[in-house]
Amino acid sequence: MSGSAQSVTGGDVGSSRLSQDDRLYTRSFFQVFAAAGLFMTGVALQFHFGQYVEFLGHGVDTLGRILSVSMIGTLLIRLHVGRWIDRFGCRPVWLVGTLAVASAVGTIQLTDRLWLITLLRMISTMATAAVLTTLAVFAAQVAPANRRAESIGTIGLAGFVGMIAGPALGDWIFSSATDSILPYRLFFSATALCSLLAGGAMLVTRMPGCGGSGGGGADSSQGSTRTVRAQWSVIRRHWPGAILLVGLVFTMAFCVQSMFLERLAEAQGFKNIKLFFLVYCPTAMVLRLVFRRLPQRLGRSRTLLLGLGLLGSGQLCLVGVAAQWQLMLPGMLMGAGHCFIFPSMVDLGAERLPAAYRGTGTALVLGAGDLGMLIGYLTLGELIDAVGFGTSLQLLAITVFAGAAVFAIARRRDVFRRRGRRLGDVAVARGT
Repeated sequence: MSGSAQSVTGGDVGSSRLSQDDRLYTRSFFQVFAAAGLFMTGVALQFHFGQYVEFLGHGVDTLGRILSVSMIGTLLIRLHVGRWIDRFGCRPVWLVGTLAVASAVGTIQLTDRLWLITLLRMISTMATAAVLTTLAVFAAQVAPANRRAESIGTIGLAGFVGMIAGPALGDWIFSSATDSILPYRLFFSATALCSLLAGGAMLVTRMPGCGGSGGGGADSSQGSTRTVRAQWSVIRRHWPGAILLVGLVFTMAFCVQSMFLERLAEAQGFKNIKLFFLVYCPTAMVLRLVFRRLPQRLGRSRTLLLGLGLLGSGQLCLVGVAAQWQLMLPGMLMGAGHCFIFPSMVDLGAERLPAAYRGTGTALVLGAGDLGMLIGYLTLGELIDAVGFGTSLQLLAITVFAGAAVFAIARRRDVFRRRGRRLGDVAVARGT
């Protein structure tokens, strides 16, 4: 195992003889991938959470409020998660996070009080945010500098594996009568079990190059004295800019498939949503494998804009869906959009901060995504209740396209500004 760690960090003398793929795709990488797949199966199983809210006698507007309020806690701790990773390493944060998810989700099934369900949901989403931030930091830290987007994209395939297994498992659990508490007991217990198994898998897995005591990727001596004030000072000096807007609109759009798609299917008279994910996830996985180096060749900004265009188009294709088979085209477009957006988005945001603050940079980008989900759950829940799914999806697609336009303009200005600085530096060096 130490050999794997050395090859990742480049410390082994013989690492020059290894190919780039060998140095990135190590045993540790695939062990983390497997644990992430288990965890994401449990997370994606919760896409059926709306059924429990309906079972308790509440509508889609109440669902939106529960989910939106539960995101507040995630926003409050997101930057702290980055600091914890920088200081303690990835594995301790992962272990605490998976245990907290299992505990919170396992307790939800024991109550029908909305305030307590919301609180437990908040704990679960906070812990999920910690685990997924850990995963993104690990992927960025073990990769060579010019292949971070590829590494983040590849580890993200575990999420798509989970999104295939989770909703399908949920469809099976709720395929029989849902007027008793038993399916919901099984539903929440299955999520808790997936989280516990993911945590247990990490007990026998190293996460090299991942900050703190978990590896040598970040400066742990700096992490031990780092304060919130110093952290914000670094963030202000290296503000990621428009990429945070991309994170916001991307996760606003993701609210549809993560929670409201099941409600859409119910409203249109069909129950299962697994066909959407059986198209969405393989599309994203195949494209991510085939085009894993597209951010290097086309550029991360162009790859990101391509993804946003596909995502918005997929949202529009959901308008008017009246049968399960009609979920295939939007699933394909939105899966392709997800594939191209996420790795470049995280890498573009995280690179703006110094290397020792990579956990903080990643957390900042994902925190913008948390804000997007808070806004998305609340506004979509109220909009759907007021004007229906069709108009709500159209407005969401317009928001995605507008976010893409703002990012393109801002990125172009940033490129010209940096080019001007380089030309000025050359002029000064020549003494003109």
